[in-house]
Amino acid sequence: MLREFFNQVSALIQDEAGLTSTEYSTMGGAMAGGVFTMSDALTQASGTAFDNVVNAVSGDDETAV
Repeated sequence: MLREFFNQVSALIQDEAGLTSTEYSTMGGAMAGGVFTMSDALTQASGTAFDNVVNAVSGDDETAV
């Protein structure tokens, strides 16, 4: 019974026919979501870093040495 299950899983993994366009669109959507999320986080982080530099240069930052 377990051997039959593994044989079916192996056959499924080796099967390259089928819904390739669906697989590509799913992967593309996942990648686009990741890029969107990372770009938003990078924008916020760089904005905060820029504000810290401006405050340090202008003397508004009391923690600047």
